[in-house]
Amino acid sequence: MEEKQVHIIEQASRLFANKGFSSTSVQEIAAECGMSKGAFYLQFKSKDALLYTLLEYYWKQIQHRVHTIHFISDDPRERFTEQIKVVIEEIANHREFIIMQVREQAIPFNDTIETFIKKMRTYGFLFYKKHLLDMYGDKVETYVSEMALLSQSLIRTYIDLIITDNAELDYLDIAKAILKRTDYLIEGFLNHNDQPVITESLIQQIIPADFASNQQIEIIERLKEIKAEEKEAELSDTADVLLEEFQRETPRKAVINGMTANLEKHTSSFDVAMMIRTYCTSY
Repeated sequence: MEEKQVHIIEQASRLFANKGFSSTSVQEIAAECGMSKGAFYLQFKSKDALLYTLLEYYWKQIQHRVHTIHFISDDPRERFTEQIKVVIEEIANHREFIIMQVREQAIPFNDTIETFIKKMRTYGFLFYKKHLLDMYGDKVETYVSEMALLSQSLIRTYIDLIITDNAELDYLDIAKAILKRTDYLIEGFLNHNDQPVITESLIQQIIPADFASNQQIEIIERLKEIKAEEKEAELSDTADVLLEEFQRETPRKAVINGMTANLEKHTSSFDVAMMIRTYCTSY
């Protein structure tokens, strides 16, 4: 994203948080950024388009911070705890902006934003699903979809206290508590042979039908960029192998997992590695 667009996003976010989305005009945003309305419209077609880009920008910031924690430990439980802490911290850092959205119901549900929100929800679900499988293994596969949603609801409970009630809670303590409560829920399923209400077939009805195909297109485009621009032979060759695999009628997970491990060794390609991991969880 261009530096000028980032500047507009940051200034607009502050104005939206202070005045509200509907009460903030394009003229005020332009003035705060030290530019004319015409210059603003060269960057964004409308205030709604700005809001969409703002949401995507902050979401990608969170994704980046969460993904970089992958390198801190080989222990999936430690990674999960640290990543939950970061998610809560990032949301808390934008508390005023989130309150504005809730108060005004500011997000205009045009098709673009609605699609983006569904994408975020699906990513969130698959994020927790992958972590649960990493932590507990195949023995939880029957329950993993329901557990992924229950884990998300646990986090939302604490976030509501922080955002709505301005409760001062230690984010790391919350993350550790969520892991413990997840352990208890998993033990309950396993010890009582309980059957999930939320099954994998139900989840497949909820996840947008085109999610996997859109993911695949996005991954292929990113791999093409790496292949064209990367000077390091290992990364370029890895991207080439993955491109061939993703364009097969039935991609082989073993090959994809092996090549993705190569991408994860490099910070410049870690974003696409995480996209691939999410994709593999979804099909």
